[in-house]
Amino acid sequence: MNIVQSCESGVFSSNPNQYKAYQSMKRNVTYLSIFIIGLLLPLQLSAQVKSFEEVVGHKIGDRITQSHQILDYLNYLNGASERVTLLEIGTTFDHRLQVAAILTAPDNHARLDEIRENAQKLNDPRRTSRAEAEQIITAQPAVLYLGGSIHGFELSGTEGVLMMLEHYTTNNDPETLEHLRNTLIIADPVINSDGRDAFAQFNHQHKGRHANADLADWSNDFTGWDGRKYRTSHYYFDLNRDWFAHTHPETRNRAAILQEWRPQAGVDAHEMGSEREFYVDPPTGPFSPFFPEYTTKWFEEYGRAHAEAFDREHVEYTKREIFNFFYPAYFTSYMTYQGAVGMLYEQGSSRGLALELSDGTVRTLGQAAFQQYTAFRAMIGLSSDKREELLTDYYRSNVNAIDQGSRGTVRYLIKQEGDPHLVAYVVNLLQRSGIEVSELTSDASLRNVKNREGNEVGSHTFSAGSYVIEASQPRMAFIRKLLEPHIQIPEEFLAEARERVDRGENPRFYDITAWSLPLLYNLQGFSTSDSRSISAVRLTEPIGNPGGMTDEMAEYAYLINGNQAALLSTIIPLREKEIRLHIIYKPTQINGKRYSSGTLVVRTDGKSDTVHEAVRELAEKFDLEVDAVNSGRVDPGFPPLGTIEGNRVKNPEIALLANYPLDAYSFGWAWHTLDRVYEIPHTIINTTNIASTPMERFDVLIVPEVQNSSEMEKLLGESGIERIQRWVRDGGTLVTIGSASEFARTNMGLGTLDSWYDDEENENAQRLSVPGAFVRTELDSNEWIVSGYDYDLPVLINSTRLYRAPEGPPSPARRTAVKVASDGDVRIAGHMWEENIERLPGSIFLYEQRIGSGRLIAFAEDVNFRGYWRGADRLFLNAVILGPSAP
Repeated sequence: MNIVQSCESGVFSSNPNQYKAYQSMKRNVTYLSIFIIGLLLPLQLSAQVKSFEEVVGHKIGDRITQSHQILDYLNYLNGASERVTLLEIGTTFDHRLQVAAILTAPDNHARLDEIRENAQKLNDPRRTSRAEAEQIITAQPAVLYLGGSIHGFELSGTEGVLMMLEHYTTNNDPETLEHLRNTLIIADPVINSDGRDAFAQFNHQHKGRHANADLADWSNDFTGWDGRKYRTSHYYFDLNRDWFAHTHPETRNRAAILQEWRPQAGVDAHEMGSEREFYVDPPTGPFSPFFPEYTTKWFEEYGRAHAEAFDREHVEYTKREIFNFFYPAYFTSYMTYQGAVGMLYEQGSSRGLALELSDGTVRTLGQAAFQQYTAFRAMIGLSSDKREELLTDYYRSNVNAIDQGSRGTVRYLIKQEGDPHLVAYVVNLLQRSGIEVSELTSDASLRNVKNREGNEVGSHTFSAGSYVIEASQPRMAFIRKLLEPHIQIPEEFLAEARERVDRGENPRFYDITAWSLPLLYNLQGFSTSDSRSISAVRLTEPIGNPGGMTDEMAEYAYLINGNQAALLSTIIPLREKEIRLHIIYKPTQINGKRYSSGTLVVRTDGKSDTVHEAVRELAEKFDLEVDAVNSGRVDPGFPPLGTIEGNRVKNPEIALLANYPLDAYSFGWAWHTLDRVYEIPHTIINTTNIASTPMERFDVLIVPEVQNSSEMEKLLGESGIERIQRWVRDGGTLVTIGSASEFARTNMGLGTLDSWYDDEENENAQRLSVPGAFVRTELDSNEWIVSGYDYDLPVLINSTRLYRAPEGPPSPARRTAVKVASDGDVRIAGHMWEENIERLPGSIFLYEQRIGSGRLIAFAEDVNFRGYWRGADRLFLNAVILGPSAP
C-alpha cells in the first residue's frame, strides 16, 4: 500500500461506505479525464491543420482560386491531415497536373485497399453473393465523388469543394467525425483547370482594389468567343458533353477513377444564369427507358436532404423544372450509368467575384461557394446517415442489371470492318467505361439479328475476331444506351417540345437525340436476342490496329490500305522528304487481298532503304497497316497501282480560320481533329487578320461555322471577300463547315448551291431544326472525296439547312458527293419533326464546285461534331489534305 492509499484508508477508516464511494468517484474522474483527453487530442491534432486562407493566402471567395493554389492546398492537407490522401488524376492538354483528395477517417485510410476491393465486389454480383455483400456492407463506407468547375468560368463548384475540405479537415464535432467514418469522399475541386485558370487570369487582371459587381465593369464583360474559351477545354470542347466519348484526358482520367473506386453517389457542381439561385435534382423529363430505378429513388432522398439544408440557410432553390438526364454524355448521366447516383448542382452565377442582380442585390463568389458547400454537406450527411441502405440498394441495382440483361436483346456485336482505328477506339472506349468486351475465337451463327439501324436481318454469321458485348453485366443500362440505334423520347415530352417550338421557344432537347456508337463511328454493329453459346475470350487490355508494318523491303511501293483514315497523317511528312505519293480512288486487289478506295501508294523510286525507314516510323506512330509490293500489277479486273482513277499527291499548306464571329465550338472541333487526332500541320489565322494575310502561300482555308454572318461580312469587308474569291479562283481550296457554307453561298457569292428556302413558296416556311438525328445517305462512289468508305455513311443532321443541287445540265465542275437518301424513311435514329422527314430526302450534305483553278468544298453540317462523330473524319481529311491535288 503506497502513501496515498494509506492516507485514504485512514481518512475513511471509520466509514467504509464513504471510502467505496470515493474510490468509485475517483474511477469516474479518471474515465472522464481519459474521455476528455480523447476528445481534446483530435482537437489538438485538427488545430494543427491550417485553414485554407493560412495556406493559400486568401479567403475562399475573395479571389478565384487557381489550379496551382489548389495543388498547394491539397499537398498541404496530404502532409498535415490524417484524413487526406492524394489521388493523382493526370494532366490536361495545357500540362496542368490534376489531383483529387481522398477524404475519410484515419481508420479508413488504414484500409483503403480493402475498401476499394469491396467497392469492386459490390459492383459485380457475379463474384459476390448476397450474404457476402451484406457482410461487406456492415463495415464499408459509402464512396462519394464531388467535382467542381467542369465549365471553367463556373467558379463556385470548385470553391465549394475547397470549403468542404476545409471543414472536414479542421473540425472534430461528433457529426463531422461520424460523416468521416461512414463515407469516403473523392474530392475533385477542378475538373477543367485549363478553362478556369484562363478565366481567373482575365478576372484578376481586370480587377481593381475591390470587386466591382456592375455587369458593365470590364472584369465582368467579355466576348462570346472568350466566354466559350473560359467555359471549355484547351481545344474549346465542352467537357460536359464528352463523357461517353472520352476525347479529352480530363474525362478519360476521371472515368478511370470511377472504375477504380465505384462510387455510390456523385455530384457535378455547375453554375447557371445569374437570376436563378440554386437547382438540385430530381431532374425534369425526358427520361430514358434504361434510366436506373436506383438513381430515381435516391434523387428523392437526396432532394429532401438538400431542401432541408437550404431551408435552414434561407437559400432559394428549384428542382424538377429544368435539366434532364436523357443525353448520356453529361458527367451526371455518365456517373449514373456507371452505377452511382449522379447529381447535378446548378448555382446562380456570380460571373466573377461579384455581380449585381436585377433586383439590386449582389451575389458574391463567397456566397455562391457557401451554397455549394451547404449542398455538399447535405449530400455527405444523408450518405452517412443512410450508408447501409445506400450500399444495399447499389448492390441490388447491379443484381437487377445482370438479370435484365438476360432478357430481350442479350448481346451486341461489332465486326472488324470499316476503319480499324475506329473499331479499336470504340472497343477501348467501352472497356474504359467498365463494359466487358470479348472477341470471337471462331465463327458464330446467330438468329434474330438486327443491324446498326435496328432492321431485322434474320440469321447471320459473325467471323472470328468480331467483338461481343453481352448485355448481362453490371453496366447493362449503359450498354443499351450506347449501342441501341434509337432510344424513343417519351411522347408527352415531344408534344410539349412541339408546343414550345411553335411558340418560338427552345424545345429543350438540350443536345443531339441520337448517339449510337456504330452510327457515330460508322461501324458494322449488330444486336441479337439469340443467347446460344458462342466461343469468345474476354479482352483484358486495350486493342490496336490488327495490321502493322511489313518487314519486307519493297522494290516498287508500299501500300497503306485506304480503309484507314490515319493514312492521311503520313502525306505531309512523306512529301516533306520528297517521297512520291499516288492516291487511288477505286478499290483494288492484289493476290486476293482487297484494298479500299483511297489507298495510298508510296513509291520507292529506287530508294528502298530510305523510303522503308520513313514509312516504318510513320506506321508505328499512327498504328497503320502497310504492305510491300514489288510490282504495279494487280489481280485481273481491278485498277492497277498507276491507275488514271487516282492522282499524285502534293504537300498542302493548310490554314484554319479562328475567332469571333465564328463559332468557337466548331473551330475547336476542327482544330482538335487536325492537331490531336491526326497531327496534321496547319496554321491558325485570326479572323481580324484574314483580310490582310497573304493567302497565296496557303492551299487550303478551313472556315468553321459562322455564328454571326453580318458581323463576319462586316469584318471581312468588300476587299476581304474579294481577296478570298480571287484566292479560290487562283487555285485555293475553300472548305466550309455548316453555317459557313451558307455564308459562302449568300454573303461571298461562292458556288451555285441552292437552298430549299430559296423557292418562293418555301421562303416563309417555319425553320425547324433537326435535334441531332442520323439519316440514311447516298455516297457517289465516282467522287474522289468519298474514297475510303466501303459502305454508306450515316449522316448527323443538327440544323435547319436544306441544300439542293443547282439547276442546269450536269457538269463536272459541280458535284454532289453525299446526299440524304432520296426515297423511303430517311431517319435512322433520333428525333425528327414531320416537316423534317418531308423536306430532307435528297438534300445535299457534301458539295464540291470548281471555281476557276480552285474549288469550294461545302459541308451542310459540322463534320467534326464534338470530336466524336468520327465516322465522318475521312470526308473532312479528304477535303483538307487531298483537295488541292484532287481532279
